[in-house]
Amino acid sequence: MKRTNQKQVLAASLALAMALGATACRKPEPAKETQPAGDTSSAETTAKEEKKDDGGEKVTLTFWDENAGENRTPYYEELIKSFNESQDQIEVKYEGIPSPSAKEKYDVAIATDTTPDIGHCNAAWGSNWVAQECLVDLDSYFSAWDESKNINENYVRLNRELDPDGKLFMITDTVSTPLMWVRTDMLKEKGLEIPKTWDDFFDAVEKMTDAQSGVYGFSFRGDSSCCVELQHVLYAYSGIENYFDENGKCTINAPEHVDFLTRYAALYNKRTAESDITNGYKEMVAAFDGGSAAIIFHNTGSASEHATALNPDQYQAVSFPESKAGTYSYTAGSQGGFCIFDTCKDPDAAWEFIKFMLSEDSNSYWNRSIGQIPMNGKVLEESWVSDSQSTMEALNTLTSDKCHLVSQPKYLPDYSTIMNTNNPANFQAMLLGEMSVQDFLDGWAEQMNDAYAEYQAQ
Repeated sequence: MKRTNQKQVLAASLALAMALGATACRKPEPAKETQPAGDTSSAETTAKEEKKDDGGEKVTLTFWDENAGENRTPYYEELIKSFNESQDQIEVKYEGIPSPSAKEKYDVAIATDTTPDIGHCNAAWGSNWVAQECLVDLDSYFSAWDESKNINENYVRLNRELDPDGKLFMITDTVSTPLMWVRTDMLKEKGLEIPKTWDDFFDAVEKMTDAQSGVYGFSFRGDSSCCVELQHVLYAYSGIENYFDENGKCTINAPEHVDFLTRYAALYNKRTAESDITNGYKEMVAAFDGGSAAIIFHNTGSASEHATALNPDQYQAVSFPESKAGTYSYTAGSQGGFCIFDTCKDPDAAWEFIKFMLSEDSNSYWNRSIGQIPMNGKVLEESWVSDSQSTMEALNTLTSDKCHLVSQPKYLPDYSTIMNTNNPANFQAMLLGEMSVQDFLDGWAEQMNDAYAEYQAQ
């Protein structure tokens, strides 16, 4: 049985904490070495053109981005342009997929053998894909790469735990950490302080709500990722240390979680907008940045958007309050990574692109632009990683003696289906009063228990 080692995950987060978020308002410029190669001399350019002519047909690779949008796509396009211009025999074509439809599109492609050559995906999908045997083993490529030592070894270990045999089918390039984002300017107008306890949070949400003016204390996430967001908050509140107890039973329906969710769900359509029930990431962030929601729960990945829309004195990233156990409890942050699908006719060429994207310059440019945690250790030495308030907030929390990380069981093949397909509709039904909090959490736990038992049996 593969279980994520808590100390390993904590070590990974501590090592990466200095890279949490980036809030620079300016449009980042690509690092110098991600710029097109071949501009040193006309003779060198001519030689490259001749090599293209003599080297046979150029390899064309398709790359799918699972979270396309105006805050990510331009940076991918810039990096891919640099890669293509630096290559003689390889060309990568970008296809962006909006996050709500990405998992479904990937699943259909896997079922019909129409997958891209290279994919970027949520690690929560990885174990399911490994089980379907649709990915290329990256071990030999990674071990032969002379820069592999720069990639955070703890997250490489987590990637290996997606496979029962410990093989490497995905390599993480970016990680985000959940936070509470607070409109400090709005709280100040009401004479309120930044919440320091969970009671403070509920009190602030109540007092900030002015429904007649279209202002609410909080904004829910209600789309297919709602249970991922909720999971972070439940364990942050309870301080329960393990996702499965000593008897192998899921702890998501613990009494502490029932108590919190009962109070939390009661905010809907009273201290939140009615439309929150279908809120995606964009709607939730727009409500916060636009001033119709004073507080949201989201990860470090929205830092650059807040910095673009607001002034530094208008908002702040705040760690979740201490748990009932007196700890700062976090589920391990969301991670995304690159993989090569078995339909790829030239995995060697695909690996060249992944190497490029994991290089110091590319990994720095990407994570600096989207406000997330880089996986290339050399990037941690760059000044941008400690420039933002959200960086220091996360650093202070993650390095605290009170911090504890709860590992999400992404090694379960059914994990992403349970989280993103089965339960969001139940969450919405619970908010509407069509399902009790206890029934919702019991159903969630039962699904996880079944998936865990099946995993153990295999």
